[in-house]
Amino acid sequence: MDAGWIHRFSKLLLAFFLGIFCLIVGYNNIVDFNTNYQFVIHVLSMDSMQPWFLGTQLFDRAVTKPSLLLTAYWFIIALEIIAGLVISFGAFFMFKGARYDNASFSKGQGIFLAGATIALFIWYFSFAVVGSEWFQMWASTENAQMKAYTFSEFILLVMIYVIIPSPREWSES
Repeated sequence: MDAGWIHRFSKLLLAFFLGIFCLIVGYNNIVDFNTNYQFVIHVLSMDSMQPWFLGTQLFDRAVTKPSLLLTAYWFIIALEIIAGLVISFGAFFMFKGARYDNASFSKGQGIFLAGATIALFIWYFSFAVVGSEWFQMWASTENAQMKAYTFSEFILLVMIYVIIPSPREWSES
């Protein structure tokens, strides 16, 4: 096996792992619906703030309407599944073209990046930005800020790795 093939294979494997991660998270949120739904309710309604949190002027941001809370949760689940499917589809194209078809591999990278961007929207923008800062999740007993950053960092690292040129592409340029 040449180094270019191993490099491409590792890229498609990491892409596949990320796709499976997103699909498992979405699946778990459906199968064990109430566990994370309660988390979403408490974060968005801002009803589980730590006793030391004095930012009462921010509580007008709270979302307490049950239909909006349920819609937000289903939106998150749908995006997790969509991200997982798009990422996995990208990994499939990368696999298909990893050995001989540069165009197919590049197409897979592009599809992967689209799915990974959706995943970043979920875990970075939705949780780390909107949840942690707009709804002050960092001051809540329901604080998943560090998990959001951990997932976001992994997604971003895989995105960077998947898109960098392989050794074969370096020598051809």
